[in-house]
Amino acid sequence: MTGRRVSGVWASADGGVSLELRPDGRFDERHDGELVFAGHYELIGDDIRLFEDGGGQLSGRLTEGRLSLTPPPRPAPHPRQWRRRSSHGEPHPLY
Repeated sequence: MTGRRVSGVWASADGGVSLELRPDGRFDERHDGELVFAGHYELIGDDIRLFEDGGGQLSGRLTEGRLSLTPPPRPAPHPRQWRRRSSHGEPHPLY
């Protein structure tokens, strides 16, 4: 299935972040006017996936002209990176 193409610029409420989708399938993301990410996108139905040239990915929805993106999940810390509580004689509750 081939995705459709759109064009337009979507911006955050404060205007600090903008995302331009171009009809050639490319996008640019700018923060305060400075180009931060570029890549290509796929739009199938209302589902959109952004593939950054640096390897990152985002997904979201484009419905009735409104764009909403879901941030990528944060990786869980490796167990060796968990902090251990010191046990000075008495057990401590986990909270």
